[in-house]
Amino acid sequence: MPGPDAATPRGAARRDALVAAAAALLAAAGPDAVSHRAVARTAGVPLAATTYYFAGLDDLLAAATERIAAEELAAAGALVHALPRRRRSPAVTAAALVEVLLGRRRDDAELLAFYERFLATGRHPALRPVLRGTRDRVDALLVDVLQRCGRPGADVATLVAVVDGTILSALLEGDGRARERARDAVETLLRREALLAG
Repeated sequence: MPGPDAATPRGAARRDALVAAAAALLAAAGPDAVSHRAVARTAGVPLAATTYYFAGLDDLLAAATERIAAEELAAAGALVHALPRRRRSPAVTAAALVEVLLGRRRDDAELLAFYERFLATGRHPALRPVLRGTRDRVDALLVDVLQRCGRPGADVATLVAVVDGTILSALLEGDGRARERARDAVETLLRREALLAG
């Protein structure tokens, strides 16, 4: 449990520095990079501060995940709201969907760290509610993208599964084209759905 200093402005600033440090480590290298020692070193605070302000490592990981999710959702929301409503090709729609799902992650190392966050819920159950809530909000944004692109009938759950599966498979193969391959797979799916719709 956090100590009494956590409620002071100095304590709040130190806690925020720890969350920011953990978030940076998590975003760059996944959950395994987040340790008490690494977070304290990155934040420039004594090691004891991590246990003073957080009940445990899972508590710190959850706070870092929430911070990253809030930043990513804000960026994705801005992108969606700036998208004018008009019918778009499967290729353009696929690019917009992948941009919302994957954000600014361009290379395979960034994508690997991103997916490691989701896979870490097996070892860190405290992350599940944060990541589940984030995925629900991302799904809502994807529905909005599809509507804005004139493709309201596409199945978001299937689109997300296609992206996730394609990315993981591409990361396994290691050809450096995971994001591009995910975009191509979504485009193919959208084209098939359009053909089936007649």
